[in-house]
Amino acid sequence: MRTLRFGARTFVPVALAGAVLFGPASSPPVAASTTTTEAQQIIRIAKNQIADPWRYGADGPRAFDCSGLVRFAFRRADDGRVVRAGRLHSASALLRWFRDHGKASRHHPKRGDLVIWGDGSHVGIYIGDGKAISTLRSGVRVHRVNALTAPFTAYLHTGMSTKSAD
Repeated sequence: MRTLRFGARTFVPVALAGAVLFGPASSPPVAASTTTTEAQQIIRIAKNQIADPWRYGADGPRAFDCSGLVRFAFRRADDGRVVRAGRLHSASALLRWFRDHGKASRHHPKRGDLVIWGDGSHVGIYIGDGKAISTLRSGVRVHRVNALTAPFTAYLHTGMSTKSAD
């Protein structure tokens, strides 16, 4: 009787085939590594408020005015300090602070930046693709930056698009 001898060249493919055929019935899929930015987190929080009603001076969680939505979303994302949530309570105050610190411009918005209209009469959060989310008299809505009757004034650059939420 002849005995078969397996060398390394034969053993490795046979072992791999056996592992595939006789391994666990279902192995969990490998999760792709994803990084969530602070901007994504802030936008997600704000979008969860869509259709909530407008109410002057309200900052959530069930009704908002424009600056109240901004403070709410940034606080919930643990970024209230970025928008001076405890001290700045209006769009015009945000505009002044960001201008004074060189963080306001009319160009190059990033997701999570603030959008100011009417020289400080309204504020929203830039969500990308020329759109913002803000609280209008009809409630929290997503709309184009240029869709409001108040003229666009500035983007306030928060730096949230590059900051990881991890």
